[in-house]
Amino acid sequence: MKKKNPIHIPFLHYFFHYMKFQNKFIITHLLLVLVPTLVLIFFISNQLSQVIEANTLESEQALVTQTSDTLASTIDKLCLTVDNILTQTELDEDNMKSDYFTSSLFTSGSDYSQIFQNISSMVDAQLITSIRIYYPSSVMVPRSILQDTDILQPLSQVKASYWHGIFQGKPKETQLFCPDFYLTKREITTLGGNAYIRKLPYITSADGEHAYIVIYFSTDYMQNILCNNITGTGSVYYIINSRNNLVSSSDPRLAGTYFMRYESIPDSLGSSSHFTTYTILGESLYMGYHDVPGTDWRLVAVIPANSIMLQSKQILSNSIYLYLLFVMLAFVTALMLSSSMAKRISKVVDTMNDARDTTLVKMKQETDKDEIGQLAYNYNLMVDRINNLVAEQTETAEKLKVSEVKALQAQINPHFLYNMLDMINWLSQCGKQKEVSIAVQTLSKFYKLTLSQKNIFTTIKEELHHVELYVQLQNMRYEDSIQFIIDVPNEILDLQIPKLVLQPIVENSIQHGIFEKETKSGEIVIMAWMDASDVVFVISDNGMGIPPEKLPTILNGSGRSSGKGSNIAIYNTHQRLQLIYGEKYGLHYDSTYGVGTEVRVNIPAVPFEE
Repeated sequence: MKKKNPIHIPFLHYFFHYMKFQNKFIITHLLLVLVPTLVLIFFISNQLSQVIEANTLESEQALVTQTSDTLASTIDKLCLTVDNILTQTELDEDNMKSDYFTSSLFTSGSDYSQIFQNISSMVDAQLITSIRIYYPSSVMVPRSILQDTDILQPLSQVKASYWHGIFQGKPKETQLFCPDFYLTKREITTLGGNAYIRKLPYITSADGEHAYIVIYFSTDYMQNILCNNITGTGSVYYIINSRNNLVSSSDPRLAGTYFMRYESIPDSLGSSSHFTTYTILGESLYMGYHDVPGTDWRLVAVIPANSIMLQSKQILSNSIYLYLLFVMLAFVTALMLSSSMAKRISKVVDTMNDARDTTLVKMKQETDKDEIGQLAYNYNLMVDRINNLVAEQTETAEKLKVSEVKALQAQINPHFLYNMLDMINWLSQCGKQKEVSIAVQTLSKFYKLTLSQKNIFTTIKEELHHVELYVQLQNMRYEDSIQFIIDVPNEILDLQIPKLVLQPIVENSIQHGIFEKETKSGEIVIMAWMDASDVVFVISDNGMGIPPEKLPTILNGSGRSSGKGSNIAIYNTHQRLQLIYGEKYGLHYDSTYGVGTEVRVNIPAVPFEE
């Protein structure tokens, strides 16, 4: 039978004739490297999982030991607290007599207030929440002492507790570590959730009662110790005492599920130096324990086998990912050495593809003179020509923008000049020659400032000066009927503002606000401040205000006209600001008819440049 030519097989045909060079090299290296790698991973994964499992259990055992040591340190602190109390109160066996409470500690000459103050200072609110000394009912304690401290309490308050019953049932018992249910409800709610109790056997009343020192400590503190070293999902640490009572746990629900009796733990789990596989309710577990020194507690750690296996799989997966990363780096290195031509072609193609939606950028000039080098050279030539055309178009648009701004500004200047000449004519007709001279000089100074620069921008300081000149001219005509106030901080005076922004607003406030009132007088205030990266101006007047039906037409252009009440200057000012800075900038009007008007102007804070 004639062997079929492999080049006619669809995939191989695509591989040899259509696939990119870079992809061909990648597939070739994958076949040569990954196949042996996968075979190797298959054979070593099982052994690697066992090593990871052993290391994980060893780490967990160290955490159990660490938790036990932390618990032992906590217990030592509680015991040391009791010892300090015994030393300070001299309630020790060497100094104690059965009548000590009445003959020594509670006599009027004793410094009991300092003693109780020292005991109170041992409460840290983090571990130790309260301290109490319960005395037999037959002991008579002066009322002045009981009123001065709450540390001393009669034993009758806790006789109903489980812990007192334990001491009564076992006379030789001298200390007890109590979980919450050993305590009365009042103790739990007001003093603390757990307690360490020391019986003072050498303090005995006539009816055989003893005194007790009780250190109440936080349930949350103990639970946090158990939770701090939990690493796996579904794991639990719990403490059990010799009476098979659950003292504390990181998760009460799981502790109840995996509960073991105190006396059966050594037989079931063996040595406390390692974890043992155990099954509870059909679930495979790793369990270990550790006796807490100084107590009858046993710390039990339970870790589901599935959690260990999951950690093992995660570590194995991470190792495989890391190995594959190094394999990929090897691929890149191999491709750099064996596919320089493919990379040069890909660079040209990728650069062209990137230029579809972004600014055209020239690629580094090829030093080779082959076909790829010629392709790169012609591409760079094309990019130069296109970028030149874009630059020319941008420059034309900027010139058009400036022309539009100047055209809008020119609409304002004649309007202002007309008003000023009208005022000077009126002064001349009234025979006020001196005022005419002053007005002409002021007007000349105004236009000299306006026309002295080709720039369409000026400083805020000069713009405010323009407005002052304008108001001065108006006050010359109307006998100082306008009170003008400027409240602008010095730090913004040198920032940039387009020319003739504030003057048209002030002019509108005078002509259509103040002069519409019967008194023909009023006040205009200009304030300014920085708001983030913007400068905000507020021009307010107490003029006639704007009727509500006319207010929306001021800035949208629908109210423009050439007659009285025209707001063409205001509209053009608003248009100029939006044309220069964008639509979020410009003017905003707020007015109450018959009360006044407030105009808000916001522009970006830009330093002035000549």
